[in-house]
Amino acid sequence: MRPLVSVVIPVHNKEDYVSRALQSVLDQGYRQLEVLVIDDASRDDSLARVASFDDARIRVLRRECPGPGGYAARNLGIQQARGDWVAFLDADDVWLPDHLDASMGIAVRYPEIALISAARLLQRGGRQQLDAFAERFMSRGPQVLHLTDYLKQACQGRRAIGTNSILIKRAALDTHRIFPDGRTQRSGDLYAWVELLAKLKYLVWSPHVASVHHGDVIGVSRNNIPSIALFRDMVMDLRPLTSQEDEKWLKLYANQMIKYAWLEQKKKREALPVSALPGAFYWTHGRGYCLKWTMLSLVPFGVLEWLKQHTPAD
Repeated sequence: MRPLVSVVIPVHNKEDYVSRALQSVLDQGYRQLEVLVIDDASRDDSLARVASFDDARIRVLRRECPGPGGYAARNLGIQQARGDWVAFLDADDVWLPDHLDASMGIAVRYPEIALISAARLLQRGGRQQLDAFAERFMSRGPQVLHLTDYLKQACQGRRAIGTNSILIKRAALDTHRIFPDGRTQRSGDLYAWVELLAKLKYLVWSPHVASVHHGDVIGVSRNNIPSIALFRDMVMDLRPLTSQEDEKWLKLYANQMIKYAWLEQKKKREALPVSALPGAFYWTHGRGYCLKWTMLSLVPFGVLEWLKQHTPAD
């Protein structure tokens, strides 16, 4: 019998999009699935849209209070999942019809690996673009990545995992709380992927396109901010699970995410002490990077915004 896949879809006020997302799951060529729609205290007609689908594979779970980033909702979905594998889809995005078929084919080919990911498309302004990792590696076929491999690519802006592309073997999880509920309002998925990979050791990336992320949709998370402390703590959290080489790259990646969280907080005009950025960095790794951004943190933020628009990201 083919493995059952549990698909977790958190929903918070997505009445305009949730039907599209749900239909893309039900249109999968792979039929052995259940769909857990987690109502994260929606106040619109999202649940009415879900109720219009007559499919016994759909289950609706409800939360009383919305959680930033949908992290608590996804954790609840994992806890209630009955499947052999758990997958995620944002309520304003879609899967391509062969995503689960291709992913389960990879699962058969690499039975010892508990994490599967795939390529993603970003759609914005009517144009679609492959994610940076897929652009580099799609022509090379499946890629098996250890934590250090993932971090090296992520430090160059090429993340091999996205929320809409990952599948996790449920039996390999030691907890259902894989998302950092209560620790950040935003970007907690980026922490979760690193922690999962540190625990499960390997990821296999499939060269099929899993999903389309609709970048023009303004979600709740856009109004939230990532946590500097979360990415500072990431190194200590994962130290027992990592090698010396892993830790080196983990600190380099943490520095980039700390800088990113700092920029996002400044963008929201958060009042931060001058020492917030340099005090959070791991200076023993990437001194040049840390020094550069420490100096830039002294520049008025309006100038930084101009620089960000006119210089390549790092």
